[in-house]
Amino acid sequence: MRMLGLFGIAALVAVGCTNHEYLGEDGLFAFAITEDTPPFVETEDGNLYIVEERIELPLEAPTAEEMAALSQGVDGLPWARRPWVERGDYELRIDWALINLDDSRRAVDLVVNGINEFHEYMPGFVVDDDEVIPEFAQWERSIVLEPLERRTGTIREEQLDEVAVDLATVVNGVTNANLVVHPDSHSSLDPRVQAFIPEIIPALVGVRVGLRSASPVNVAVELTVRVRDERGILADDPAEAWELPVPEIFEPSSLAAPVE
Repeated sequence: MRMLGLFGIAALVAVGCTNHEYLGEDGLFAFAITEDTPPFVETEDGNLYIVEERIELPLEAPTAEEMAALSQGVDGLPWARRPWVERGDYELRIDWALINLDDSRRAVDLVVNGINEFHEYMPGFVVDDDEVIPEFAQWERSIVLEPLERRTGTIREEQLDEVAVDLATVVNGVTNANLVVHPDSHSSLDPRVQAFIPEIIPALVGVRVGLRSASPVNVAVELTVRVRDERGILADDPAEAWELPVPEIFEPSSLAAPVE
């Protein structure tokens, strides 16, 4: 089996906005998975292809005094300090367009995984019955595109808010992260999960958006990321934004025991 480094597959760029409304150069991110994309996972049982782009928010940096204050009142939290940015400080929305570049029908997964100041969600895969099965992304949709079709959609604010909640929850003692991030799961409504939701939820400081396929395809994606900055914490000059902490990678396991 050969597994390529995820961060070597796509260009991972942190960019800012000019009007505190949209992220990215000209307000757009675009990348593609193609028939020349090397396998992310290559086994005798099958391959898995993933191309991802990392999108980080340009945030104002905390002062030394503000950072020191974050180390107070951390009892009951799964981190050594409170987050600099919390749930509700801003809202994110992602508008997407998928473009089938082939003249044949193609199937692809659009996936999103969250990044906060402390952790980054990194699903893996399992091999079962001669099939490579990816673990659930924090948000994902399987989409079948007709020849040369362009399909659009939106990942809404409340869906990305759930990504933030789920990321904080899975690192707080849950034994089955896949149950928490399952597309049909809603942590705030699941009594098996509610006890693990921290009192303070870190805001997402970034996301990894990707295209995933079991076979080579030629599909492009265009993304528009909108930020509603309730706290006014986006940096006026992205070049002077806070150098975000390097998050710890959190990897779920499909072999984990159920949540009790």
